[in-house]
Amino acid sequence: MAGKSGSVLGAENTETLEKYLKALELEGRPLPMRGGEVNRSAIALACGFDRQVLYKNPAAAALLAAAIAKLPAAAAADEEEAKPETKSDRRDRRILSLEQQLAASRAECAGLREKLRRLEQVEDIMVTTGRRVS
Repeated sequence: MAGKSGSVLGAENTETLEKYLKALELEGRPLPMRGGEVNRSAIALACGFDRQVLYKNPAAAALLAAAIAKLPAAAAADEEEAKPETKSDRRDRRILSLEQQLAASRAECAGLREKLRRLEQVEDIMVTTGRRVS
């Protein structure tokens, strides 16, 4: 499988970011904020690339800086809404984690019950016949 070169990936990432920023502007939505600053993780997640692209790719960093300069007031207005959303996201992640732990525990319990059932059968055979079961 042939991979893409770094310059090709960089150009694709920049193009994706540009489309995302234009879509936000057309819809009148502000940039995602967290703690009073632009949430680069949310932007990278929405664009489908690593957050480091926004730091290491000069073209992507310039696009983001231009977008921040263009929409500072709208981004500040969104800050109030971001805090309750953060709590909700944290709770959702916690619930998901607990559900996964519960599913793993249920699977383990089912496996142990099956093993116990088999061992009880082996024990019954050994008691009735007096022979070892292999």
